[in-house]
Amino acid sequence: MKTGLIEVICGPMFSGKTSELVRQIQLSLISKIEVVAFKPKIDNRYESDKICTNDGYCVKSIVIDDSKEIIDYVNKSSKKIEKVFIDEAQFFDEKIVEVVDYLAKNKGIDVILAGLDQDFKGAPFGQMPKLLGLAQKIRTLTAICVHEKEDGCICRKPAYFTQRLIDGKPAKFNSPIILVDGINSYTARCEDHWEVPERPEKEL
Repeated sequence: MKTGLIEVICGPMFSGKTSELVRQIQLSLISKIEVVAFKPKIDNRYESDKICTNDGYCVKSIVIDDSKEIIDYVNKSSKKIEKVFIDEAQFFDEKIVEVVDYLAKNKGIDVILAGLDQDFKGAPFGQMPKLLGLAQKIRTLTAICVHEKEDGCICRKPAYFTQRLIDGKPAKFNSPIILVDGINSYTARCEDHWEVPERPEKEL
C-alpha cells in the first residue's frame, strides 16, 4: 500500500489558505476522487457545516470536536476515502498530529491541511509546527499589507503576519490567543506595520 502525501497550506489570514483548500477539493471532485473535508467546531464564522472562504464560496464539510473523529469517520465510511481535507488546523487538539500520520501511513490517504502557522503575536500556533514537520509538501502563502500610511496610500507589501485589531487598534500582547472572527477583528500586515503593543523584549 502506498503512503499518503501530507500537504500543509499555511500563512497569515487573508492569504488565501482556505481558497486553495477549496480549489483542491473541487479539482478532486471533478477527477472523481473520493474526498471528505473536516473543520473544527470552534470555527463558526460562516456556514456551520461548510468550509467557507472570506469571499463567501463554500463546500460541504464535517464539523468535529475531537480530531480522532476523523479516523472514526474514515473507518466507518462505506466509500474508500482517497483524500482528507482539514481546514483551520491550528485549532485542533494535539492528537491531530497522530491522526494525520496514521491516515497517511496506515490508510494510504492523502491529507491536505490549511492553517495559520503563527498567531497574532508571531508565535507558532497550536500543532502547526509538528504538522509542518510531518509534511512532504508545504505551501506558504502571503497576503497583502493593507495598512494605510500617513500619506493616505496603502502599503501593499507582502504580508506575513496576522494583525489582531480591537476597536481598530492593534491588540495588546496579553489579549486572548483565540478569537474566532473574520474581517472585523483581523487584517494582514507586513513586518514594518505589524504591531503587538506590550510585547516583551527578547533577551539573548
